[in-house]
Amino acid sequence: MRRALVLLAVAGLAGAAACSDSGTTDGGAGRAGGAGHGGGSGTSGAGGSGTAGKAGNAGSAGTGVGGGAGGTGSGTAAGSAGTTTSGGRGGTAGSGTGGAAGRAGAGGSPPGGNAGSGGSSGHTNEAGAAGSGEEGGGSSGPELTSFKLAVVGSSTAAGEGASSSSKGWVRLLASALDATVSGDFSASNLAVGGYTTSELSPGSGADGSIDDALDRNPNLIIVALAGSNDLSAGTSTSTFLARLTTLRDHARDAGIPVFFVSTAPKDLSTSEKQTLKEWAEQMKSTFSSCWVPGQSNDYSPCFIDIFELLANDSLGVASEYSAGDGIHLNDAGHDVIFEAARSIVEPYVCSRTACR
Repeated sequence: MRRALVLLAVAGLAGAAACSDSGTTDGGAGRAGGAGHGGGSGTSGAGGSGTAGKAGNAGSAGTGVGGGAGGTGSGTAAGSAGTTTSGGRGGTAGSGTGGAAGRAGAGGSPPGGNAGSGGSSGHTNEAGAAGSGEEGGGSSGPELTSFKLAVVGSSTAAGEGASSSSKGWVRLLASALDATVSGDFSASNLAVGGYTTSELSPGSGADGSIDDALDRNPNLIIVALAGSNDLSAGTSTSTFLARLTTLRDHARDAGIPVFFVSTAPKDLSTSEKQTLKEWAEQMKSTFSSCWVPGQSNDYSPCFIDIFELLANDSLGVASEYSAGDGIHLNDAGHDVIFEAARSIVEPYVCSRTACR
C-alpha cells in the first residue's frame, strides 16, 4: 500500500436458553431461543429445524449502546443482525427432533462487541445450549480507509529551532502516525514563522490559513500558535480566544474537527510571560473537549497542553529545551511537544481509521 507523507511545514440479549418447550417427535413444539424464539437486541436467532419451530416473538430493544429490537423469528429464517455497536449473543438451539444450532449473533461495528458464537445442536425434547457471545460497547469504530492531517501555526510548528527538519515536532508526529496507521496517511504542515491568529483566520487569504488547510480535505486540523507573535502584534486576550474559536467553528462547519496546542513559554517580560500562561489556561478551559464527526457528545481529550512541560519556575523556557534565543525550542523541546501531541492525537486517529 502506497503511503504519502506530504510535509508542507454500537447489548442485546439474544435469546438465552430460557423458555424452551418440550419438543414433539416432529419438532414442531420447540421454541427457538435466540434462534427462532426471538432475536434479542442485536439479532434474532435462526429457527430450529423439525417440522417447524414456533415463530419467535420480536426481541425487545437493547439498552444503552445495544442494538434495536431483533425482527420476529420464523421457523426457518434467521433474525437480522443488530446494527449498532454491540454484538448479539448466540441463539439457543430449537427443541424438537434434531433442532439445529442457533445462529450466532452478528457482531456490531468496530470497536463494539465480538460476534456471539452459535448455540449447540438441539436434541429430541431438549433445547440446545445457548451460544456464548461478548457484549459490545463503545462508540462507532474505525470507518476511514485513509487519514489526512493538516497543521497550521507559527515557527515552532514549522520546525524552527530543531537541528534538522526531521527533528521538528510536526515531522516526528507525522512519521509516528504514518508508521501506526494501516491505510494511507498524509500530513500537510502549513505552519509559517511569524504567523498570528490574524493570518490563520478565515478569509485572510494567507498561505497556511484555516482556509488553506480546509482546501486539502483533511480529517483533522491541529492549530499550533505559541502566542508570542500575537503578543507582539498587540492582540488582546479576548481577541486571541475569539479568533481561535472562529477557527474551530469554521472548520466544524466544513465537517473537520480541530485540536489545539497551547501557547508556549518564552523568555519575555514578566507580564508577557504571565499572559502566555493565562492564554494557555484559558485555551485549556475552552478547547479541552471538541466536536468530532459521528459522535453526539463532545470528544475529549483534544487539547495538547505543553506550557507547563516546557516552562521554568519563572515561566520562561526551561534551559534544557531552549534553542538559545529564549523563543524557539531545541530538539529536546520539539520531542516534548511531539510526545504530548502523540498521546492526544494518535488515539483519535486510531478511533477513525485502522491502526497497527
